[in-house]
Amino acid sequence: MASRSSSPARDLSWLVAIDGAAVLGSFALACMTPFAALAAASALTLSRRAGVMAVLGAWLLNQIIGFGFLGYPTDPMTILRGVAIAVSALAGFGVAHAVRGSAGTLSLARMVAAIAGAFVAYEVVTYLTAMVLGGTENFTPAIVWMLARNDAMWFTGLMALYLALTASAPSVFGRRPQLRLA
Repeated sequence: MASRSSSPARDLSWLVAIDGAAVLGSFALACMTPFAALAAASALTLSRRAGVMAVLGAWLLNQIIGFGFLGYPTDPMTILRGVAIAVSALAGFGVAHAVRGSAGTLSLARMVAAIAGAFVAYEVVTYLTAMVLGGTENFTPAIVWMLARNDAMWFTGLMALYLALTASAPSVFGRRPQLRLA
């Protein structure tokens, strides 16, 4: 499927905006970077290739910030968990991309399905990793609910930013998509 408005320059502009949000999220939230939200927003607004690049770019920036500035330990287990985050984020992107619909339109139902699907895929893959590497105790209902709210808020903000940018600067970010309920 083609991107929302097939322009490499438009994809690059929005990819930079998404990865900029990832940098802010990495510094502000450290271990709560909203990868499901970033994956869902990328899946709904970018071509498949640009979306994968946005997700992997966000992950790479998060790892650079974590290891370079926030003092993440450099032991093999932490590095494996970092790789698992990338795999989890790509799983979320894949699920969200599968429900995105046709180019040029965004529906509220598909947006909800995209963020919900991306979050579930991200959490399932992360939990499976925790079953191998340890850390399943971090999947209490309270913690998962807190992460779900965090990702939902970030997703809402990212989609609002996307709509504002496409409305105000269509030559840079592409034409604003039609919005529908279903």
